[in-house]
Amino acid sequence: MMKFGLSGSSGGLESLQDDRLLTMIPQLEKWGYSSVWINEEHFQRNRSCFSPLILGATFAALSSSLRVGFSALITPLHHPLRLAEEIASMDRLSGGRVDFGVSRGHPGHYFDSYQIDASQRTELFRNGVSEILDYWTKGIVRVGDNELDFSPMPIQTPHPPIYVAAYSDDSVKWAAEAGHHLILHGIQSIESLSRCLHVFKESGGHTPSIPVGRFVYVGESDQQARDDIWPTVCQLTSRLKKIRTDRFSLINSEDDLEPELFFEQLAIIGGPETCARKIKQLNEEFGIQHVNLLSSFFGILPARLLEESLERFSKEVMPKL
Repeated sequence: MMKFGLSGSSGGLESLQDDRLLTMIPQLEKWGYSSVWINEEHFQRNRSCFSPLILGATFAALSSSLRVGFSALITPLHHPLRLAEEIASMDRLSGGRVDFGVSRGHPGHYFDSYQIDASQRTELFRNGVSEILDYWTKGIVRVGDNELDFSPMPIQTPHPPIYVAAYSDDSVKWAAEAGHHLILHGIQSIESLSRCLHVFKESGGHTPSIPVGRFVYVGESDQQARDDIWPTVCQLTSRLKKIRTDRFSLINSEDDLEPELFFEQLAIIGGPETCARKIKQLNEEFGIQHVNLLSSFFGILPARLLEESLERFSKEVMPKL
């Protein structure tokens, strides 16, 4: 059976007003979604960027079975001890429903604003993850010659699953060899997706466990879906082109961000039959068993269409898979 989650800066619900965002969480659970994943983002002009840890704890409190993941936390921006305590606290209070998604991040405003040297981000990231794992598995905080008890210990054993957000061959290989999971984002082309899955598998990773993000919109029919989503696709691809840098060459090409190619190849858009068929193709070609819906299209999709698509996906697409 395939699993379906949501992903975005507000767990894929960025289009919703704050009060509706909160009431939607138990609704997602009723509709059969398995998880909600929260991106760490900052300084977004057109959408709210809540603290991912506070939002994750809120989502966990509002649900009973949804797993709360991070897609991902930029660990060099966090103190490892503090982050270890907060994730462990969330894991305990949620009954063991936390998926710890991590990333080294990319150079830019985030690192400048937090006054962290971006050139050291790989070392900070890998050392930070290692330090957090030591706290969770050994239960000790060393301060000089003293050993203090780490608390609370996470409820999942040996620790909450670690999902590494990565695109470069080196980072994907490191994640597999370290025994971590991989998480892949929705702006990734099929070619880039295939490369990452291949490197991860060849390095000893378990590919069926990978949550793969895709922009998803389900309309009443293929034509209705196109009519509904086309303005959103044009606005989103325009925004992505403006922020495109050299690092995107590992993720997609400039052609991939042309609206028509994005619609056909990067996104899963259509009526229920078409969306189910495209997801089946991902499963058959790559063995993907977990799809995360980037359902709000970075908050551009109108709230009414977001809710209708999520309900339609639950009732008319999930049963086909």
